[in-house]
Amino acid sequence: MRSVMSVLILFVSATLSTAQAAEKLILEIDMDSDLVSLAHHIDAFLFTPTMNFSMDVPGNLSDRMKTEALRHHLAVTSLVRIDGEVAGFATEQEVVLTDPQSGLPYAESAWLITLNHPRASGVLAVKQRENAGPTFAKVQEVMANPQGDWGDEEQRFLSTDGVALVQLATGGLSPYQGGRFEEYNFVTPSDYKRFKRFRGRIEFVIYPAQ
Repeated sequence: MRSVMSVLILFVSATLSTAQAAEKLILEIDMDSDLVSLAHHIDAFLFTPTMNFSMDVPGNLSDRMKTEALRHHLAVTSLVRIDGEVAGFATEQEVVLTDPQSGLPYAESAWLITLNHPRASGVLAVKQRENAGPTFAKVQEVMANPQGDWGDEEQRFLSTDGVALVQLATGGLSPYQGGRFEEYNFVTPSDYKRFKRFRGRIEFVIYPAQ
């Protein structure tokens, strides 16, 4: 009995040590360097769908999203980085809805992230509600006066609305199971004058479970 209790104590101690050793994980996506594919059926969306062609199937496969059943939906695949190094890839599914009380738009999104990096290896899955209102308010402000004296400093906006928790974390990422997930969007106001578009950048901040 004493031997069983000793093993149990060692197991619990090791588990707690692993959780305590985990630091917050920061992942980055730069649309210009990391985007693999983007398909959507969202009017006036900030980013243009990518073209997707097959040697065996005619036409742009991204156009298949343009069906009534997928109106207001989005699907994206991109690389993700840790400290500038490619660490894996991520896919997002999103639908834009309207809040019945406020009448304002919001998004329900789900991310599936696969990492293969010395500091982080495994799979993360999270579903969240997003509010991109502050981000798009800045974008609209710039677009209303595109020749204005806009700065080159990135502005960071929290996109996650409320508290989002990691629903699945496997392998070396298991300490993040149930941990807090935050998504941030970046806007550089001078982009529109310089490039006639906005360069997209996303940051995920993922905390280990308490």
